[in-house]
Amino acid sequence: MEMMAILSIIALVVALVALGIAAYLYLQGKRWMLEAEANQRVLQADMRALATSAVGVGERVRELEQRLRQLADRQEQQALSEPASQSYQQARKLAQRGADTEELVEIYGLTQGEAELIAMLNRMEQGAAAK
Repeated sequence: MEMMAILSIIALVVALVALGIAAYLYLQGKRWMLEAEANQRVLQADMRALATSAVGVGERVRELEQRLRQLADRQEQQALSEPASQSYQQARKLAQRGADTEELVEIYGLTQGEAELIAMLNRMEQGAAAK
């Protein structure tokens, strides 16, 4: 009987050790599962923040594209107005060299009034320089 008791005790110890190992593994698995769930919540929060910032970036890009279009329109308007400005400057230089209003109209395509204004300004500048 003694052998039976020893075997029973050994079996009981082995069963308790196995139960302890199983409990440890269960608790370890549960802890890993809780950590994974916590990491998942953090990742979900990060994804929400990224999505929110992506929307903000998209709005900012849209605003910048709109400003770029406005600047391009302004630049185009300035480019269209520059040739006229250059022709007025060239007409002034020609008037300073003594050209009359008919020459300014013919060469630069100015109206008679524009040519007269340039000639008058030229005369005023020459009068002011002579004083």
